[in-house]
Amino acid sequence: MNRELLSKALCEIDESFIAEAYRPVPEAASSSSERIVPMKKKRIITFALAAALILSLGIVAYATGFVSAITELARSFYKPVPDEEMRNERPEAAEYNENWNSQMDEWIEIGENSDKTTQSAELEDGTTITLTENFYDGERLALSYILNTEGSRIDYDFGPDHEFFDLLSESNGLLWYQDLSETQYLEIMAKLKLTGKVGFIIRTVNVGDHVTLSDGTDIGPFVGGELDGYTVLVPQNGLPDSAKGQDKLDVVFHVKTYEAYIWLEGDKVYSYYPIVEGVPVTFEIINNTAN
Repeated sequence: MNRELLSKALCEIDESFIAEAYRPVPEAASSSSERIVPMKKKRIITFALAAALILSLGIVAYATGFVSAITELARSFYKPVPDEEMRNERPEAAEYNENWNSQMDEWIEIGENSDKTTQSAELEDGTTITLTENFYDGERLALSYILNTEGSRIDYDFGPDHEFFDLLSESNGLLWYQDLSETQYLEIMAKLKLTGKVGFIIRTVNVGDHVTLSDGTDIGPFVGGELDGYTVLVPQNGLPDSAKGQDKLDVVFHVKTYEAYIWLEGDKVYSYYPIVEGVPVTFEIINNTAN
């Protein structure tokens, strides 16, 4: 999931609900294991919201995996249990609180029952993807991973004699620098200042926001929180029927090396972003309730 999708999901939250309902009272959290099944739209929003909020946990998510971290986060975001006065005077707020709390219960359930067994795969370029946690009960799926790379790589062998040079288009300064370190950016700017023009290729490894089954069934797009790659993935629209009720799932991540061909000349930016195919990496996910 990208930032644009996160923003879209967050913007769909009814502000009147938030104004009416958001009064954090962690001590009022219900310990009931009963789940109230929320509407699909609210579930999607909450997953996206939780994914965005996990950014505040930073290193904690790396140390324990997203699913464990989100458990503690969920505990702190309970809303007051609706009383009779709220149900009568603010029924929409009461319903919102109930749905919100049931979804926090769901995240805690997922965190407490996730499989913490790690699985790793190393690609030819040295990139390692590690599945840190996973949860699958035949109906719901959550995947947490860490993508270890050397960071963005820059090659300065791009110029007018390159086969892609004629494919450049003026990009009005799009965020070509967003994946670069400060040192890399300053090096590029120094070259530009010295000669008035510079060409380079930025190579960044990431994971596509669609995960598939081994038979090619697409179970994305996914919502997720972004740390180094997408740290957690939850199907935005729920699982397809073929992925439900199975004893295990073979899920396939698609690790992609994105390339950006950039030419800076004066104050103008020219770029070309070719479409890339992902390298498939398969992990076996066992149904948590199968045993």
